[in-house]
Amino acid sequence: MNKMNSHSWVQKYLNGNEIKEISDAVQTAEAGTTGDIVPMIVRRSSAVRHVPVVLALSFLILFLGLEIVGLNGWYLGDALPFLYEHWTLQILFVVLMFAAAWFLAHLPVVQRIFTPNADEIEQVERRAQLEFFLQRVNRTHRQSAVLIFISVMERRAVILADEGLAKKLSPQVWSEVMKPLSEFLHQGEWSKGFQDAIRRSGELLKTHFPLDPGVTAHKPGNEISNELIIKE
Repeated sequence: MNKMNSHSWVQKYLNGNEIKEISDAVQTAEAGTTGDIVPMIVRRSSAVRHVPVVLALSFLILFLGLEIVGLNGWYLGDALPFLYEHWTLQILFVVLMFAAAWFLAHLPVVQRIFTPNADEIEQVERRAQLEFFLQRVNRTHRQSAVLIFISVMERRAVILADEGLAKKLSPQVWSEVMKPLSEFLHQGEWSKGFQDAIRRSGELLKTHFPLDPGVTAHKPGNEISNELIIKE
C-alpha cells in the first residue's frame, strides 16, 4: 500500500515529491559512509485524550459564567434572546458547544495549546527513544546509525545517535544539527528541515565513519532502508 494513502494526514505537511527528495537526500548523505541515517515523521507523540474534555469544560464554565453575570445585571438573554424562548434551544446550544469542543480538539494547534510544554518535550523524547529500538536503529553492524525524528503536532524533533556515534560525537554536536531543524519546523518547512538535518548528519558520518576501501554499495552499512518512515 502506498504510504501516502495509508497515512493521508502527512499530505498536509509533505507531498509525494518531498518524501522522495528526503529519501534521495539519505541516499546521497550515506554515499561516503558506513553509517545509516533514519528519517522518521509521526503525527503526534503526546497523549491528547484530555483535550476534548478540557475544552468542553472550558466552554461550559464560560456558559455558566455568563449566566452568573446575568444575575448581576447583564443577562445572556439580552444578547441571545432566542435561547430563552424554548428550553430545548438551551439544550441544543449546550450540545452544539460540546460538538464544537470535540471538533476543535482534533486540530493540532488546539492540541498544542492544551498540552503543557514540559509534557510535550517528555513525550516526544520518549516516543523517539521507543522508535529508536522499534526501527532497529540500534542494531546496525557498526553501531553508527542516527535517527532524525519529527513529531508533527508538537512541532518538535529529536536526534538520537547509536553508541558508536555517541562515543565520538558529543551531544553539543547534535545540538548544532538540531538548531536549524527546529527553526525549519516552526516555519512549517518540514522537507527542508529533514534534508538539512540529513545533510549535516551525513557530513558527520563521513568524517567519523568513512566508507571502507573495498566495501561495495551493498555493504552492511546501508542496513536500514533510506525511505522516510511515517507513523501515526
